[in-house]
Amino acid sequence: MVTAIVTIVMFLVMVSLHEFGHFIVAKALNFKILEYAIGFGPAIFKKQKGETLYAIRVIPLGGFCKFDGEDEESDDPRAFANQAVWKRILVVTAGGIFNIILGFIIFMAMLPSLSPMLTNEVESVVPHSYIEDSGILPGDEIVELNGKNIDFYNDITLYREDMSPDTENTVTIKRDGEKIDVPVMLSEQSITIEYKEDYIEYTSSINGFPEVQRIDYSDSVPKDEMKVGTKESSVQYIIGFTPKSEEITFGNIWGYAWSETKFVVKLVYRSLWQLITGQVGMEQMSGPVGIVTAVNDAVNQTSDNWLYVLNLTALLTINLGVFNLLPLPALDGGRLLFMIIELIRRKPIPPDKEGIVHAIGMLLLFALIIVISFNDIMKLVNG
Repeated sequence: MVTAIVTIVMFLVMVSLHEFGHFIVAKALNFKILEYAIGFGPAIFKKQKGETLYAIRVIPLGGFCKFDGEDEESDDPRAFANQAVWKRILVVTAGGIFNIILGFIIFMAMLPSLSPMLTNEVESVVPHSYIEDSGILPGDEIVELNGKNIDFYNDITLYREDMSPDTENTVTIKRDGEKIDVPVMLSEQSITIEYKEDYIEYTSSINGFPEVQRIDYSDSVPKDEMKVGTKESSVQYIIGFTPKSEEITFGNIWGYAWSETKFVVKLVYRSLWQLITGQVGMEQMSGPVGIVTAVNDAVNQTSDNWLYVLNLTALLTINLGVFNLLPLPALDGGRLLFMIIELIRRKPIPPDKEGIVHAIGMLLLFALIIVISFNDIMKLVNG
């Protein structure tokens, strides 16, 4: 029940704000708005105020802002199709932009609870790592990895995936206001965890130089009889530095929230590119069923579950905003594409032809949602 309520509230907030973006910008630009609705299906509440009908409909999984002259001809100069192209572009893009702004606001609310934050400044270098020999020093700020801009620590974790352990990589640092390109090889870190009778032996080896740590069993590290006598090993490739942390203050929270927002936008485009190029499969995407599962996991976290819910909401609303602005039929980005074509050719595409394209796009979108939802259900069935 809690999961259902939280899911519905999340969708209502995201969708209502998206449609409010269209609505408020259209109002400011004097468009004629016939209806502003949250949800689909039969109306459970509606009120006519002036020329606009305000409605809440029974299915809380969408919404719409209906304009006069949007899908049909109209002689009213305030009708959607009769407005200047630049005005229509602002109205169409406003929904997605408002979703991204919501994500930014949520990050603003979350960050004080996550303080301190890791930064892209080097606190120390890992002994025996290649970065130690490269000349990078504590206090240096990493601003690029192989030419890709770094705003904060999460960018490093993202672009680290593109760095090859077999070739030399370029780490650009800022030192005393000057940018310096430093060639760096990734370092091999092998970790071995051996569960002994009285303690755990933790061995971390950097480029063949081992360092052994003994961890005694305690209340915080309980003994697991099933693991005694066993060993776990793993190998990863690291840049080889410890990042400096920084407390969140009123002065820096704006920058961190904006960096978090941009980071999610990058993740969305990166994921789409990986999907298009076949680096990830369709089975790794999530639809409505997957979202409900993620909400359930967030709600049932043993501690700080509200942070997980807020973070999930921020991720979803930014995803919604970015995805909706993609140049695909049936989405706001598809309409935006037709408007850009109209600007270039100096006359609009015939409404009937544009309508056919969006109708086909809507059918394909529904088909995609069905396929993804089926994959989500199979994941649940197979555990």
